[in-house]
Amino acid sequence: MLYALADHEVMENLLPGIRDQYVSVETAVERLQRVPGVVPVAINPAGNGLVYFADIGDTPLLEWKYIYTVERLSKENAIGEIFSTDLEILARHDLNIDGISPNGLVFHVSRCGSTLFTKALSRSPKNLIINQGGPLQEGFWAAITDHWQHPPEINERNILMLQNLVKLMARRRRPEYQRSFIKFISWNIIYMDLICAAFPEAPALYLYRDPVEVIATVLQETTAVLRAKGNLQAYSLTALSPSETATMSDVEYLAHCYANYFKVVADSTDPNGLQLVNYKQLRHVESFADIIARGFNLEVDEVELAQMQEQYRYYSKDDSDTTIFTGDAETIFDILPTDGKQVISGICNRGLAQLDASEQNLFPSVLT
Repeated sequence: MLYALADHEVMENLLPGIRDQYVSVETAVERLQRVPGVVPVAINPAGNGLVYFADIGDTPLLEWKYIYTVERLSKENAIGEIFSTDLEILARHDLNIDGISPNGLVFHVSRCGSTLFTKALSRSPKNLIINQGGPLQEGFWAAITDHWQHPPEINERNILMLQNLVKLMARRRRPEYQRSFIKFISWNIIYMDLICAAFPEAPALYLYRDPVEVIATVLQETTAVLRAKGNLQAYSLTALSPSETATMSDVEYLAHCYANYFKVVADSTDPNGLQLVNYKQLRHVESFADIIARGFNLEVDEVELAQMQEQYRYYSKDDSDTTIFTGDAETIFDILPTDGKQVISGICNRGLAQLDASEQNLFPSVLT
């Protein structure tokens, strides 16, 4: 599956030659200013780092992942110029591109309705949604942490690079775009402090779910975080040593990842106050207007709201809108044996209860 691979490797397969079409930073800046459809599609963190760019024109980003739009355009031979340039381009103050600053940031635990939520937002033509954009998933973070050797520094350079990367991805490629919303991959929550420092005006939501349910659904497919088990990146995901994670079962390892995410959220220093929403509320279409109003300060008219709520009818990971969503099959949770569920609960339940009872929760429950 594409989303379980390193992002630059995906793009090297989808867009053959993209790495070899290297240009200087000066040439890349000129191309960006000349062609409004050119956006970053991946970051290769090897060496000093490369940014991969592709011209996707004015194609709206409606697929459930950023890379799937690129994949579709590649199959249709609808990609314009492709090239790579040094990561240093993101540290420039003179890009002069029309990027839409985020109106909201979406963090999540995985398999918790985040795709439903952001695809609902994307049904309004006014909204530009970056759904787990490849450059933001792994490559950028690997580059600024020296391949997981240390946490990313919250400094002027890293903030500027992140701002430029997001604005380049959220270029105003269509005249109707008025807002942008950025959905990060689940483990990007561990870098929340840097992200919120880069976009201090953007409200942020954390969407979460009982990890027993999350892991049961993850095991039906896969997740990119499993690639990190046993290596240095696993420390940033779990706060446990690579040697500890190397011997864990996938279930135990994932539970420690999610418990660490919950701790990061509970310890958040975001001055705007990271708002929380449990999947139990998010899954109900009746909650959607309340969530975007209180979570993102987004008030819309009845027509635009109805456009977005239409997504609740469909399975969000079917971009053809042909699969009606009927909820999770009751048997999906049977994939986990009883002892596996107990392991997950033992590792995660304290953090889950803290989030449920938090004052930052839009729908808080009483901690018992």
